[in-house]
Amino acid sequence: MLPRVMKFLIILMALYGSSAWAVNCQRAATPVENTICSNDNLHWLDSTMTMIYRSMLVKGDANVVHKQYTDWEKSLDSCTSDACIERAYYEGISLLSDAAPGFNWEGKWWNLSAPNMSGGTLQLSHSAEWSVNTDIRVWAGRNHDEYTAEARKIYGMALVENISDTSNCKVLLIPRRSGALQVYSNADWGCRLSMPGGGFIDGKYMLSEKDPRQKSTLLTMGILRDEEMDKRFHDLVGDDYQKFVDTANVYIYQDDLDNIGATVVGMWVRGAANVQNAVIMYTKNDIWAARIDSDKDGKPQLHYFSTQGSELRTMPRTFQRWRLRFFDK
Repeated sequence: MLPRVMKFLIILMALYGSSAWAVNCQRAATPVENTICSNDNLHWLDSTMTMIYRSMLVKGDANVVHKQYTDWEKSLDSCTSDACIERAYYEGISLLSDAAPGFNWEGKWWNLSAPNMSGGTLQLSHSAEWSVNTDIRVWAGRNHDEYTAEARKIYGMALVENISDTSNCKVLLIPRRSGALQVYSNADWGCRLSMPGGGFIDGKYMLSEKDPRQKSTLLTMGILRDEEMDKRFHDLVGDDYQKFVDTANVYIYQDDLDNIGATVVGMWVRGAANVQNAVIMYTKNDIWAARIDSDKDGKPQLHYFSTQGSELRTMPRTFQRWRLRFFDK
């Protein structure tokens, strides 16, 4: 095995010593580059090829991967039509990805790359020599949708070219020797418009009857900084801990309006930000937390916790400003 430093140098040489970057359409200078930039499908395949190349340089033998790429690049330069360029990309992607032969496609596949309270599944069935049926489900918080399509097998991969009730959404399924599926979509060119808000289909998929992902915590999501803080938070909020986790579909840093050097994280559920929303603020010594949900009549109700006491009148300014988004006073 190559020493880490040597492998790093080989990777740098491979990247900077060749044209192994996605085509820069601001500076397209050859007929092939201009053709790629004028065709959304080819532009997507070019970006996908670049991502796979960079990934395989790190995961595999950098020398071998780079040679495979440069040999493929020469074949691409010999193309004089859209169809030829497209075939070259599929062949190159399959080669660099080391697509697994004789892959068992059928079953339920779960997206391991999706964040908390989001996900995706591929139900693959009726696998034949040239095709496999695909039922797709994608969700992000309360936003969700389902699609059906037939995937065409090509160079050991499966390509979805026409998803029902969508516009120009293409999905490439690459079987890996590990037994996983790697999925790439033309998100920037078509699929993003067709997916539910915040949802995506790209990622690494595992075959399983039920969701194989590890149960999320505020620590594993990076909302709380260490195990001690996670335990202190759990002790403070008790059974509400899981409800905070179930609100953390989207979570972002926010401003500390109290100027006390605190870390502030706001979180909400996509499609339900007005009824499932929360904020956590903490310093080295203190924790404040609040969340919004609905009562039995559908009206918002507030749950507030603090290591300094749970009186609403003592809420920090950061929380008072947040609270005004849901209550008049």
